Amino acid sequence: MNEENQLLESPSRIYRARWWMLLLSSLHFLHQNVGFNTWGPIAQSVKRAFDWEDTTIVFILNMGRVGSVLYMCIGSYVFDKAGMRDYHVSLKKPKCLFFIKRLITIGEFLNGCNGITAFVAPPVIADMWFPPGERITASAIMVLAAYLGEGLSSIIGPNVLEKPIYANDSILQNSTVTTESTTVINGEEILDGLMSYLYVQCGVSVVLFIMTVAYYPDKPSSAPSTSAGMSRLSYVESFRKLVRNKHLLLLVLVFGVMIGVYTSWVQVIDIVYNPIGVSQLSAGWIAFYTIIIGSILGFVIARFSDIFMKRLKPVLLAMFVLTIVTSLWTALIANGLLPYTNWQLYVSAIVSGAMINASFPLWYELICEMSFPIPGGIINGMSNFVFLVFANVFFALMYIPVHDHRWMTWTMFVCSVIGFVTLLLLPVKYIRTDIDMESKEVDDSHSNKADNIMMETCSQENVKNENE
Repeated sequence: MNEENQLLESPSRIYRARWWMLLLSSLHFLHQNVGFNTWGPIAQSVKRAFDWEDTTIVFILNMGRVGSVLYMCIGSYVFDKAGMRDYHVSLKKPKCLFFIKRLITIGEFLNGCNGITAFVAPPVIADMWFPPGERITASAIMVLAAYLGEGLSSIIGPNVLEKPIYANDSILQNSTVTTESTTVINGEEILDGLMSYLYVQCGVSVVLFIMTVAYYPDKPSSAPSTSAGMSRLSYVESFRKLVRNKHLLLLVLVFGVMIGVYTSWVQVIDIVYNPIGVSQLSAGWIAFYTIIIGSILGFVIARFSDIFMKRLKPVLLAMFVLTIVTSLWTALIANGLLPYTNWQLYVSAIVSGAMINASFPLWYELICEMSFPIPGGIINGMSNFVFLVFANVFFALMYIPVHDHRWMTWTMFVCSVIGFVTLLLLPVKYIRTDIDMESKEVDDSHSNKADNIMMETCSQENVKNENE
């Protein structure tokens, strides 16, 4: 009890270097997701030019997920023990190397291993460097930077790579054009554009590697809040606490279903929407607008959550309602149950995706709140292991031998309904915020006592001077 009181009374300090950490970390996560989402948006070009099937694209994408799943188990532990600096530096080296080779599958696998930083690090960095009033906002900026990278890759790839041009001068616009017996005459140009795209990503990796070596400390000298300075559980103790806490397990499961299915969905949006005449470029713009609007909205909601603390659950529930309505709208349009128009598909798909994108940082923060004192790197690693499992399940469904994957538009609607009902019935505790608020009350109490003593001293001196 004495140790707890000392922690509550210990002074906290914030550093200006936190803004550098925020900037560099955000660039890391943005770049990582550009690489992670390289192949989905350019599926039609590489598929026609290299005679690939949809399953080939899915296999390459799935290798990134497999790398993340296999490395997530030990990576979260290594991240927690080795620190952010050593972890970033060690994983940036192989990423620089494999971007310049044509070992596509191995490169995607290694990029998936590196993806643990974008999954795990943002809430940890925010907790280590930022005070409670800035913590959710900082976490949101880093998480949304990662998904901004995914959005940028959705438009950069289709604009860098040429569309397939066929010997009969027909250009692929949608899946209604039969191309199996047609020869692509610009395959070399597509390959050159692809390699240029990968070389640029390699160059960015080198620059970020140099910036990280130059200055990227593990943590500040003093914690920015009381909870950040407290000791955390070991890896084994953390796992036991997670298994025994049914409410926390359920929260992690809901997070895994929602985020896992959506992150896979957005990577194959081109394949899913292609049967209704949506071109590769149009699908890329839908994904881009979804992520950009979701990022802006996510930042605004995160700032609101920082100002009005302990409101994460009602905010997430409200976002779930919008997601359910718009994902149902999208599924009805895609499957021909409602008349198809471009503006309806754009609005429904963008709003539903934006709601999910905006919820990412709130999920991370809510899990960290309920799991305290489990280390952030470990609990987020476990959470993301669950979401990657569901992401791989979604990709496994893509192997079903059908040419029309529009039926998968129903997955987001079903997952949203399940998530809403579960979160509605789930009791939520804000353990970390309660500790910091209690610490602030202690500090305010001490400050008031000091002010009272000062006022009494001044009054006594005034009385003494008057008597003299």
